[in-house]
Parts: sequence; C-alpha cells; structure tokens
Amino acid sequence: MFRFVLIPGFFIIALSPVLSNDKKEPDKSDKKPAKDANLLVIPPTGGKSVPLADWRFSQGTRHLAFTGEKSTPKGKAGPEYLEFREEKSTTYKNGIYTYIPLTSVRTLDYDREKKTVTAVAVAESGDVTLVGSTKFTSNKITIEGDAILEGLGSATVKFQGGIDKGLQRVTFPNPKSADKVNGSAAVITADDKEKNKHTVHDVQPVFLVDGQYRTMPYMMFKKAVKVDFDKLAALRWAPSDEKKKTANEYEVTLKDGNKHTLSILIVVELEKKKTMSFVGLVGRVPVGYKLFMLDAIAEYRAVANDEKK
Repeated sequence: MFRFVLIPGFFIIALSPVLSNDKKEPDKSDKKPAKDANLLVIPPTGGKSVPLADWRFSQGTRHLAFTGEKSTPKGKAGPEYLEFREEKSTTYKNGIYTYIPLTSVRTLDYDREKKTVTAVAVAESGDVTLVGSTKFTSNKITIEGDAILEGLGSATVKFQGGIDKGLQRVTFPNPKSADKVNGSAAVITADDKEKNKHTVHDVQPVFLVDGQYRTMPYMMFKKAVKVDFDKLAALRWAPSDEKKKTANEYEVTLKDGNKHTLSILIVVELEKKKTMSFVGLVGRVPVGYKLFMLDAIAEYRAVANDEKK
C-alpha cells in the first residue's frame, strides 16, 4: 500500500495508472514524454525537483495578440506570456506589466521570507533578471501537470507560487530568446514619486475588446477626435485642480508642432452596438512587452532620430 503525504502548496489530485493485482504487459505503443520537455518544480519543502509533464498555467499568464497572431483553440488569442510586475512598476493597482513569452522564461525563484519573485528570461543579448513583489496578484502563479513518479506512473498535481507556503523554484524546458526589439524608440515616464523613465520600442495604444487586449493605430479623444498614433510626438498628463488624479486630460503634441489639451475617450463605440475600452500603451522591450496602464502614465515622448545614439 502506498501512502502520500499532503504538502502545503503541492496538491495531488489523482493517480494514474490505477494500481491493481492484475499483471499486464506494458503497452509498447505508449510514448513517454521527452525528459527535456518537462517542467521542473522545487516544492514547498525543498529537496529534489519534481518533473511535470503536460504542464499548464491556470494563474499568472495571459494570451496576447499584440502583433496580430492568429487565435488559438478555446478562444485564446495569441501566444502565452508570463504576466509580471517588476520593481518600479508603480504602486497603482493598474500599473506597469511586463509580459514575457513563456517560451523565453528560464527560471522563477520565490523568496517566501522577502515575498519576492525573481524571473530569468532569455533575450537576444543574453539572460535578463527581473525582480518583483508577490504582493501583486500578477506575480502569483498556479501550475497544474502530471508529476512523474518513478515506478508508479504519474499523478495529477497542482503547485502554487507566491504564497506563504508555495513552491520555491520553477525551471522551464528549452527556453529561447524573445524576438529582437525593433521599431522606433520612445520614453514613457511613470506616474510615481520617482518618475521612473522606461525606454520602449514600437509603442501602440491598447484597447480591451471582447475581453482581449488589442492594439490599434490610433487614440480617441472627447468628443470625437481621432489621432493617428504615428502622428503623435508626446502625451503628457495635464493635472487638474483636483487633488486626486481623476481626470484624463492630456497635453497632446503632434509631430507637426501643434499642441492641444484633450481628454482621452475611454469607452469607444464600435459597430453593432459593441464597445472597446482604452487600456494604455504597450511597447517592445528585450524580454517581450511592457504594458503601461493609463493610471501609470505621466508622459509619453517619441524619441526623435537626432536623439538616438
């Protein structure tokens, strides 16, 4: 008789195959998953890594189609990305998110005492290390998969990261570099005390459409002003007399030199009584993308050719 001990953050859901007294010849047609395709997880108690086959994230990732990728099965649009809140991503609930292709993540390390997570991602120039706080929901993960138990088959398990008694480390199989960064450069200044500046490329406006993030080549301002984004040189929040940031008025500078103070139109009416909601700006970075929610943007400024080094 086999006895399993329940470990916090490591849940055994089912065991396969079923154990019985019947002796059967092994099915030679069954192919074992390649070892180099397994995810390796160090459980809450530490020790040896647990290899997971047929693994999947049920929390902590998002499917994105920022570059027009085709929809995947089950209505999920685009490749899967790890959703990460780095240090200096503002203290706003809707702050700055870094999206790393899941295929580019090398490791995730959770420090339960410091309540931090460290991600190592593969970029064209080499490995990049990102650190974030697990106080943000986006830095908590849930992984489900089939734990390979030597001599017993496999058990369906669930691991959680970013909680008090969660997993310690995740090692991903065969990570590869994220796509090369290209496109025109821009600097986005965060709306925080430090006014941190972030350099990004190929910036585009992002809208929420049918529950999915979609990029559009324009922004809308009240009441019906449409500005092509490639004509925009700068966008700076113009604080009102109110103590709190509740207004969406921005000083808009066009590349032809004209300036206007306009209020961003958040909900845009589409055809057939549909709507889309403005989310913020997204740009390319070496590890993937950075999404700047509107609350987190103090200023956007396109980098002119003569400013580039």
